[in-house]
Amino acid sequence: MNGISEVVENENRGMIRHDDAQIDLFFKMHQKINAKNEEISKSYKNNILVKFSDIKELHFKTVQSIISLKPIKSNINVRISVSHNEGESEKFNSFEEFESRNLTNPNPTSNVLLIYSFSIYDKEEDSFENYKVMAHVRSRVADLHQIENEAPPFISSAIISNMVTTTANITVHYSDYVKARHFTAMFDEWVRGCDESKNIEIIKNLKKVSHLISKFGKLSIYAVLGLFTASAIDSSVFNSNEALKFLVAYASIFVVVGGVAEVILRKLELSIDSYLALSYLNINKGDAKLIADFSARNRSSVIWSIFGIIGTVVVGIATSASYDFIKWLIA
Repeated sequence: MNGISEVVENENRGMIRHDDAQIDLFFKMHQKINAKNEEISKSYKNNILVKFSDIKELHFKTVQSIISLKPIKSNINVRISVSHNEGESEKFNSFEEFESRNLTNPNPTSNVLLIYSFSIYDKEEDSFENYKVMAHVRSRVADLHQIENEAPPFISSAIISNMVTTTANITVHYSDYVKARHFTAMFDEWVRGCDESKNIEIIKNLKKVSHLISKFGKLSIYAVLGLFTASAIDSSVFNSNEALKFLVAYASIFVVVGGVAEVILRKLELSIDSYLALSYLNINKGDAKLIADFSARNRSSVIWSIFGIIGTVVVGIATSASYDFIKWLIA
């Protein structure tokens, strides 16, 4: 006995041969599953206002698009991830679980990610095609609120409000480009169908030059003050003593007017920069509260912008009477 044993495979006992079709099918599935798929993505910065009904519509549109491709039904996998401010997150294995989530959560929703994985069997090519569709919807107001809480004190909310963040994104890992384009077209249609907040056109245009308002506004006030005073002054009525008093009074008014103008113009600049065209997710109480807060800030920005413009005009008009006021002071 040399310890060598012989193994005999009996075909009648159901053992799989090396050329069995099942092994070939298994190998093809393994090869396709582990293959690196191509990827297509598209991002949006639209000021979309997304409610739960919009998320539900997106889900149904995506499922209908998947079904139209006739996938392997048992292989459709749905995962939904919801992230909130303060680092809280939730994950669901079905849309029904997501629909029955806690609506009283006080933390605003940062983003919702819907992931759909499925496979298609192509009979003509005798091969499997794997797909993963990731639809991502973000709340801009929640993102900016989080940034404000984490930003250093020297960074103003006006600067943060000017950040234009992505509000929606779709990524498709695909085997067939034409079929992948079907999902990006569907998502594009969904985004365009969402409600959108509108920019106030004058504020949108002023934002482009808001950094120049304080500097050039103050220079304009100084120019108007000098022009009115120079055109009204009558040197023949002043003696040397009165001329000295006039210079002192004029310099004081120059400084005061410049200071007042700078305060008003700076407030006008900040009010314009602080205005934010809203884009949000509104699916819990924390979202509703945050949306109300940003809406109130926008109203305040508009009101202060109006007051800033009126104040600047008043200061400009007041400079026309500066010469008469100085004459009254030194009389």
